[in-house]
Amino acid sequence: MERPSRLKPAVVDPLDKVGFVSKGDKSLLDHTAQEGYFDAIKTQYHTLTGPPVTNDDGCENTLASALESLSLDQYAPGHRSGFKTNGPFLAVSTAATAPGLSTLLLAMRKLREAIVASARNDAFAKKVYIFIIRTTILLRHPESYHPAILHLFRRLHLASPLNDVEKKEFLGYWLLDLACRQQDFASAFRVRNFYRYRTEKVDMILSALIHGNWVIFGLAKRSADVYETSLMQCADERMANHTTQCMGKSYLSLPKEYVERCTGLRWGELKEQKKLSWTLDGGTIVIRQMKKR
Repeated sequence: MERPSRLKPAVVDPLDKVGFVSKGDKSLLDHTAQEGYFDAIKTQYHTLTGPPVTNDDGCENTLASALESLSLDQYAPGHRSGFKTNGPFLAVSTAATAPGLSTLLLAMRKLREAIVASARNDAFAKKVYIFIIRTTILLRHPESYHPAILHLFRRLHLASPLNDVEKKEFLGYWLLDLACRQQDFASAFRVRNFYRYRTEKVDMILSALIHGNWVIFGLAKRSADVYETSLMQCADERMANHTTQCMGKSYLSLPKEYVERCTGLRWGELKEQKKLSWTLDGGTIVIRQMKKR
């Protein structure tokens, strides 16, 4: 008779039990298995971000805005961490860790692969892709949200059309990604014209990026929601560099508060990151000294 093992059974994350379809694992090709796996992904998401809270207007906030305090730079090289929105954020669980986020990102990729491989184009597939796009935009992980947006419009939208609100929302994300991250303005306007997409906010952002208008870019960003803000952060450093160059050539001095608001950086961060020779005199930043005659 075998003695019972004194070793505790290994704890296996349910998201790690299946592999990638592209690597030969067929577990997720079954539609029922896909739905169960999606439930497991949402459970993990709730675990990482904590319970939902209620806004001042009585509406329950989605978990989508809960990732402000997470350190996600390793998943999006070159993107500044942390972003602010006009609305309240959810409390983030202290148990949220980078390994947990990595597992979540891999799980969403596994499910995407399975949906594509099984040629599933129904309402469930659309629901999954909408969830993945919103989540990975906040995680600033373009390797996940960019192909998901393309599949949403090139396949899923044709089989199970998005309603007008959803179409407007995700076309906006697509255009912002093309303009802010990829700097592909030709493709952005091609998509805009093909789908006859017109919104004042996105048009303002496109115009500001093309013309280097940091004032309009800042105004548009202050009115953007949490998803749009996350996408626009890809252009923050580029716009901050352009802003300081324009200020350096056009002004002798400027109020410190105005410079910080235009660049999105505190004075100390701005001076260190941009290697500026500017000096601070009280509440005024001295850009250039008047030449004595």
